[in-house]
Amino acid sequence: MQVVVLMNKKLTGRYFALWLFAMVVFAGPVKALQVSDLYEAEVPVAGQDAAQRAEAISHALVQVLVKVTGHRGIGSRSELAPELRNASRYVQQYRYRLLDTPAAELAPAAGEETAEAVPAEPQRMLQVSFDSAAVNGMLRGLGLPVWGENRPGGLVWIGIEQNGKRQLLNPDADNGELSERIATGARSRGLPVIFPLMDLEDQANMGVADLWGDFESTIRNASQRYSPDLIMTGKLMRIAQGHWRSSWRLYHGDQVSSWEDQASDKESLTETAMQRVADLLSERFAPLGADFSMNRVRIRVDGVVDLQDYASLGRFFQSQSAVEKVELIAVEPDAMTYDLHTRGGTQVLQQGLDLGGLLIAAKSATPLDLSVEQGIDLYYRLR
Repeated sequence: MQVVVLMNKKLTGRYFALWLFAMVVFAGPVKALQVSDLYEAEVPVAGQDAAQRAEAISHALVQVLVKVTGHRGIGSRSELAPELRNASRYVQQYRYRLLDTPAAELAPAAGEETAEAVPAEPQRMLQVSFDSAAVNGMLRGLGLPVWGENRPGGLVWIGIEQNGKRQLLNPDADNGELSERIATGARSRGLPVIFPLMDLEDQANMGVADLWGDFESTIRNASQRYSPDLIMTGKLMRIAQGHWRSSWRLYHGDQVSSWEDQASDKESLTETAMQRVADLLSERFAPLGADFSMNRVRIRVDGVVDLQDYASLGRFFQSQSAVEKVELIAVEPDAMTYDLHTRGGTQVLQQGLDLGGLLIAAKSATPLDLSVEQGIDLYYRLR
C-alpha cells in the first residue's frame, strides 16, 4: 500500500501539521474486523519425502486460494494449473503435525474371548503458510480477485424444530457440535462469524417465534448489541427419520437473500448454507470477471475533526483490499478529500467501505477548496 500526500500550497499552520500527522499515523495497525489466517492451511500428507510434500502443498494452496479469492471452484481454473504445479514457490514456511488417534479395536479371533486394542497409525498433517504478497501478485497478474483481510462479520441465529418442539440454538447447551460445524465451514471460506450469547438479554429480545416468523425488525434489533455487518438466520426442521428441511435468510445492509434446502441431517444443511453465504458475499466483494485494472476514485469524508479521526480514516483506507494507493488531496476544518487508486471498480470499493461501521454514505457537499470539487465520486461522513 502506497500513501502519497499531494501538497497544497494553501495549507499552512494547523492544516499542514495535520497533513504531516496523517503521513505518520497511516503506518499504524487498523482496528477493523480482519481475518488473520487467509494464507494458512493444514492438509493431510502421506509422508515427508519431497514428492509427497509437494503434492500436499499444492492442495494447501488451493485451500488458500479459495479463502483469498472467495470462490470455492477457483482451483479448477486452467490459468492456475501451472501455479499449483509449482506451489512450493509461494511457501513461506511449513511444519508437520501428528494427530492423536484412538486405539483401533480388533475383533477376537476364533476361540478367543477378547482382543487387545492396538494404536492406530497417527495421521500426519502438513501446516503451510504462504507469502501473502506473492500470492496476491500472482492472482492479480492473472486477472483474478483478491478479497483482503477486511471482511464482513456475521451473526448467526439458528432455530431447531424436532419432536414437536422449537428452540433457538445455544452453542453452550448443544455442546458446540452444530455451531462448530458452522464455524468450521466459515473458516474454510475466510468468513468471521459469531453466535449470540443467548443470555437473558438475548432471550428477552429474540424469541423462537420471532425467528420462525422472519420478523425482520425484531431480528435486526436483537442483533444490534453485536454490531454485525450481516445477519444469518436458519430454521432447521426434522420432517422424518433421516430427512431435514431448512429455511435461510441473509440480511446484509438493505439486501435480504432467502433460500430453502433439504438433507439427511442438520449438520449437512448448516455446512451447505455457509458455503452459499460465502458464494453470495464473494460475488459482492470479489466478483470474478470484474475489471481489475487501476482506477482512481476521489472520495470526500466529512466529520473528520481531530487527530484520532485522521488516524482512523487513514488506517481504514489501508485495510481495503481494493485500494492500492492513497493520495491525500485536500484538508478542511472538518473534512478530507482523497484519491484512492483501486482495483475492481467503484462498487467493490463501496462494499468494503460499508464494513466496520466507520463510514456512512453522505450527500454531496461543496469543499472549501474548489479546485478539488470537480471529479469527486463518493461522499461519506464519519459515524
